[in-house]
Amino acid sequence: MSSGPADWHRFKRPGFLVEFSYPRLTPQGHSVEQFEEHVQDHRGDMERVHLSSPKSGELYFEVARFRELAPEDDYLSHGKYLAQRFGPDSVSPLVETTVQGRPAWAYSIDAADHERSVLMLHLGGDTYRFIYDPRSELNHRVLATLTIEG
Repeated sequence: MSSGPADWHRFKRPGFLVEFSYPRLTPQGHSVEQFEEHVQDHRGDMERVHLSSPKSGELYFEVARFRELAPEDDYLSHGKYLAQRFGPDSVSPLVETTVQGRPAWAYSIDAADHERSVLMLHLGGDTYRFIYDPRSELNHRVLATLTIEG
């Protein structure tokens, strides 16, 4: 996978088995906001980074790591939450796919005001969940920079 243009920032975290690159400014010149959190709640032990360009909507990319959680279990709890938030038909069925030759799972979220694609990888006993806006080329460019350790 590509590391992205030279002026893109590389997201790396100790213990994370995935890395990716993203721009500090979108092609239209809007700032990319980064929000990170590490929480232990009803979802378990979760670390998350959320990247967005709220003024332009060019970028919406989120990666969450759920410790010791299977992708199917995350789908059940996240899907239930999404169905309550956006309606019972807003979440597609979970399907098996691959990412860089590795087993992965995918589903989509289709709400009145937005659309999201979700990819999940199970690495080292943890689930990595990627949520992004599939309508934005910039999100696909960020996803194309993904590297997986191991």
